[in-house]
Amino acid sequence: MTIDITRPHIGRIYDYVLGGTQNYEADRIAAKAMLEIAPSYPHWARTNRSFLSFVGKRWAAAGLQRVLDLGSGLPTQGHFNEHLPSAKVLFADFDPLTVAQAQQLLAYTPDMAYANIDIKDPVALIEQASTYFGADRCLGVGCIGVVYFLSDDEVRSLMKRLHAFCARGSVMALSFHTIPPGPSFEAANQAVLAAVKHARIDIYMRTPEQMAELVLPWRVVSAKRIPDWLGSEEVTVPNVSSDDPMRHLELFGVFAEH
Repeated sequence: MTIDITRPHIGRIYDYVLGGTQNYEADRIAAKAMLEIAPSYPHWARTNRSFLSFVGKRWAAAGLQRVLDLGSGLPTQGHFNEHLPSAKVLFADFDPLTVAQAQQLLAYTPDMAYANIDIKDPVALIEQASTYFGADRCLGVGCIGVVYFLSDDEVRSLMKRLHAFCARGSVMALSFHTIPPGPSFEAANQAVLAAVKHARIDIYMRTPEQMAELVLPWRVVSAKRIPDWLGSEEVTVPNVSSDDPMRHLELFGVFAEH
């Protein structure tokens, strides 16, 4: 396995801004450059992880026993393995270093596995999921913090293949960024794109209506701002500068059904 730690990786940048230690100098340099432009970025990272934790608790209360999680990052505090300790979970990420570290973290949890999969290759994803879950395909699918890195065509392809694989009764949770329409939309969108260039990634903004169309044939049953899901003041954006391009962002959480 070849790992290039001289190139920043968004998963390790995410780890850094959350206060983690699974990152390298290139990641820290990129994170600091992003924070110079958008100092509220850690807030959005924490909000996204809080939604993942919320989903884990919700699925645990519903008795969900099988989970396929995409673009998982490290299964550390607040992840599905914490909230669903008795579930059969397949985590997936495209970064080999993340996968290697995650496999070590999950070494003593035999009903949980971590696969090195790029979700832009849904055929490979479904092959791995089929091997892991077998005929038990009534799943909870986590797409939290990932679909805004995929183009419209990539999202459509992924959702159609996941829907064809999963059994009736399966559920999905995902999150996405949006910028409310208005006079400042284009300037805000360009500023966000400039900020994330430091991580060498593309990011796509969608409205709730666009997201509902892209996830078809999954049926969206509820979509609202993540602070409204969490009902907590801690997700209020703290003292965001008028120069911070991310002050315009809204982070939505979606629940969908098969």
